[in-house]
Amino acid sequence: MDMHVFKSMLKLIAVLWIVLPAAALGQVFQEGPVDTDQAIAELVADVSAIRPGQTFDVALRIKLDPHWHAYWKNPGDAGLAPKIDWVLPDGFVAGELEFPVPERIATPPDFVSYGYEGEVFFLTQVTVPKDFAVGQIIALNAKASWLVCENMCIPGTADLALKLPVTETGESLALSPWADDLANAREELPRLMEAATLDFEVLETTVTASIDWDGFAGMGTDGLYFYVEAEGLVNSAAKQSFVLSDSSLIVSMEKSEWFEGEVDRLKGLLVSVAGFEAAGGVHSVALDSAAKPTGEASTLAVGGNASVEMTFFLSLMFAFLGGVILNLMPCVFPVLSIKILGFVQLSGENPRKTQAHGVAFAAGVLLSFWALAGALIVLRAGGESLGWGFQMQSPGFVGVLLLIMFVFGLNLAGVFEMGTSAIGLAGKVTGDGYGSSFFTGVFATAVATPCTGPFMGAAIGYALNLPVLEIMTVFTFLALGMAAPYLILSSFPKLIDRLPRPGPWMETFKQVMSFPMFATCIWLIWLMGAHVGNDGLILVLGGLLVVAIAAWVYGRWATPIKSVGTRRMAAFIALVIASFGVWMLIPSEETTSAVASEASGVPDKYGVTWEDFSPEFVAAARAEGKPVFIDFTAKWCLTCKANKAVVFASDEVKRRFEELGVVMVRGDWTKRNPMITEALESFGRSGVPLYILYDGNLTSSPQLLPELLNPGIVLEALDKTESNSVASR
Repeated sequence: MDMHVFKSMLKLIAVLWIVLPAAALGQVFQEGPVDTDQAIAELVADVSAIRPGQTFDVALRIKLDPHWHAYWKNPGDAGLAPKIDWVLPDGFVAGELEFPVPERIATPPDFVSYGYEGEVFFLTQVTVPKDFAVGQIIALNAKASWLVCENMCIPGTADLALKLPVTETGESLALSPWADDLANAREELPRLMEAATLDFEVLETTVTASIDWDGFAGMGTDGLYFYVEAEGLVNSAAKQSFVLSDSSLIVSMEKSEWFEGEVDRLKGLLVSVAGFEAAGGVHSVALDSAAKPTGEASTLAVGGNASVEMTFFLSLMFAFLGGVILNLMPCVFPVLSIKILGFVQLSGENPRKTQAHGVAFAAGVLLSFWALAGALIVLRAGGESLGWGFQMQSPGFVGVLLLIMFVFGLNLAGVFEMGTSAIGLAGKVTGDGYGSSFFTGVFATAVATPCTGPFMGAAIGYALNLPVLEIMTVFTFLALGMAAPYLILSSFPKLIDRLPRPGPWMETFKQVMSFPMFATCIWLIWLMGAHVGNDGLILVLGGLLVVAIAAWVYGRWATPIKSVGTRRMAAFIALVIASFGVWMLIPSEETTSAVASEASGVPDKYGVTWEDFSPEFVAAARAEGKPVFIDFTAKWCLTCKANKAVVFASDEVKRRFEELGVVMVRGDWTKRNPMITEALESFGRSGVPLYILYDGNLTSSPQLLPELLNPGIVLEALDKTESNSVASR
């Protein structure tokens, strides 16, 4: 029997135990203790008499037999919390039932419950109406229910009564025999730590709580435990992970596989065996967090080891800067060469026409980013784990992009010119119309998505957790940043005048620009190999050959010097041939699913041995005191490849990794992987590259390295890792 079924059965038994006897016999409220074999229950108060307008403590006291236990408000893996239904005189108000700090109770086979053994007081504050008549004895009646367990579980119920006289307002009140016990119970209740702030994030398999409080200074993480109040949210039997850095504590908990629904608030108790010195030595504090309002700040690293307080306004600025820098990424350059050629052709023409081309290019970029943001929003709302560059994880999309780049290259090389058939779409990108500029913007965006640059990663990672309107706004600023250089160049003719004048050299320049397009095709073919393997790659290359034949047929016979009939026949034949080539280019699902991932534990071409990423593997390595370097990468990420070539070509970098015994971990995001998507989001990122470096100290925060690396940056981070590890010994 699994935990979910077992817990449901407990609830059903408890409900029937309470409802059926009450319905059959009615309620008879009993004053004093009620013995239910496994426990004694009664109502007790801290006073022997009450006055109008007074608030006093009443408690459900449960005295459990040895080895039996009752439950906290969140019972953990199994159990039910005590409950009281009050029957009070008119005008009396009872507050919520207050629970003491629980303890973890292991129950077979492998459950962990939150509860109590021995004697426990569940407090409630009761308020008397100000105008209540004195000189009478009132009865506080309560229908109490609970569940107690040892090797078996038995529901318990009792109809309890507590009678108290109502005295004059001026009279002094005698304390009850239970006054000291209730005073101690109230003193030991966890108090809400208002000086602390609690943020949280609920992902597919993890619940992460981030607690900021100055009282953490000088503390360690030994003996800490976080009791989540929401029932069923976390797996109470799983180990919790704590990372403490100065005044910030991060708690990672395994999310229950049975939990369904949204979480807009997290409440719980943080318990320390050693006590919180800054809070007067108490052993527990209560924490409460509502969901973050839109635009509330969150801390995200944006490069190097620096962190800034990310806000919505700052994310817009970062998005714009990231878009500008995106033009410098190696994955974008081949398409930019087309636009450079276009500006050369336009130099000397009407400035308004040139400006209109810049606007058309910007419109293509803008609409493409809107479409991309919309797709992300819709798919993530449907439960998909997606991030920036997600479309490159689809071999079908890569195949289409390869086809487009290859056709563009053939057009630039002069194999065919713009025509009226479907293949003539390439002419819209390389021609001189406004459609040319628009589609250049579209395809510049398409090839830009495999890359993230400085500022951009933090902005997108922050944006994807915002409402729809804010997400679209951030992506708009990203698009404007990417289009800004072209808008500026097209708006100021004097800048264009600095370009070479039109002439015969332009045909040569156009043909030369085909080579960057073919270079991009080589990269895309290599990327397709990661999706379809060597056998599937034969079909891809064959498809390109067929498309090249179709382009040659079109360019050879569909020219203006041929008759209309010849041109139409050539266009039709080229289209049929090209269709067959496209069919060969798009891989089947069977082909892609049969491709194995890159093996772990084997040195790569740089001599570095990588282990596959998993949160459990990283946690185990850190628990052994080993530094860990995580490279979140993908084969379609050119920035990732450039970084690896620059960094691991350095013998000094590799030597330092070996000296420090750093565990090298690779998170390959080439194909869809929700676990890696979740890990990226936990660091405020939505795409690759991302580089994380943990030192050998479990209480230290991870270092987030920049998106663009060089040996100096990595060596500096390793030096800091070494100093932190030495300081922790």
